[in-house]
Amino acid sequence: MAKLHEELLINDQELDLLSEMLAETEKAENKELVYDISGKSGHEALLFQLGLADDLQLVANYGNHHLVFPVQMQMGDFSNFSMSLKSPKIFETGDQLRAWRLSNNTAMSIVNEKGEVLPYRVKDLSASGISLLIDDPECETLPKELNNIYLQLPDQERLAISGSQIRRIDQHTVAYSLGKEGDDNMLSSLTEYLFKCHAEQHPEAHINRFK
Repeated sequence: MAKLHEELLINDQELDLLSEMLAETEKAENKELVYDISGKSGHEALLFQLGLADDLQLVANYGNHHLVFPVQMQMGDFSNFSMSLKSPKIFETGDQLRAWRLSNNTAMSIVNEKGEVLPYRVKDLSASGISLLIDDPECETLPKELNNIYLQLPDQERLAISGSQIRRIDQHTVAYSLGKEGDDNMLSSLTEYLFKCHAEQHPEAHINRFK
């Protein structure tokens, strides 16, 4: 029995070699692909392929804030690539992911083509929807479709909004989807405004804001 145990023993050199082999195996299993896109690193083909993507995004998570930045890759002179980010769509995490909503503090209003304030108040606003509230439902009714009305944001040009009813929240409030085909400029301006408001309300998620 003692002889059997002696045959299983390994010396220090063999132990060092075995440890080195195990370390190399662990490295290979955990190896990740890392691409340096800050300079000419031989990955121009990868950057070119990214530039052809229909939907390229950069995602940042800060606590329960989930920011999705649309990314544009552009090729300049001498085959140099540049990356630019648009204002992000902002979500909140929880039981499910949902669009971040800006509560109205009377800074926003709904107006008609002449600029006259309509009897609807904005309860909250997101990049994809709006909730309108009416004080006296017996005198006025909320429309089923949002057409020919405008969202007046503070210190900005009004935005022509369009959308459809999603659901009635209560007797006084209705939620609408926002945006139809051709509303890209409106949705872009709205996203930019919401990003600015989110940065003011949640500076902890914007420590390294673009200036």
